Amino acid sequence: MAENAKPLPVPDPDSQPFWDACAEHRLVAQRCGDCGAWRFPPGGFCPACSSRNAAWEPLAGTGTVQSFVVPHRAYSVAFEADLPYVIAHVELDGTAGKVVIVGNIVGCPWTDVRVGLPVRVDFDDRAPGVAVPRFRPQA
Repeated sequence: MAENAKPLPVPDPDSQPFWDACAEHRLVAQRCGDCGAWRFPPGGFCPACSSRNAAWEPLAGTGTVQSFVVPHRAYSVAFEADLPYVIAHVELDGTAGKVVIVGNIVGCPWTDVRVGLPVRVDFDDRAPGVAVPRFRPQA
């Protein structure tokens, strides 16, 4: 990877289905097949009931900014052109607060981002077959 290229995800067996769906511009999360609890980040067993039975379910792709930071200094040359940018915790709708994804907020000035901002998923295509979820304000 070039020094100025943004990093790519490194899937493991538990997260591979998530990244495969992102590559198709779909947002999914694991859900326990026994008790129905959401699992995110994905894992081999349910933290609520210890079941290994899980399914990948589609998410609405909308949510709310829970918290955020705004870096004004690039810690990698790959992000210099984006300064300042927003990194947010986004609570996904329909998951009872159990699926929170960390991603960038794009499509608005950083000064417009606030806790409680309604957002929708957007995908950053980083390489062929690789997309990273990010979010933009809902219209």
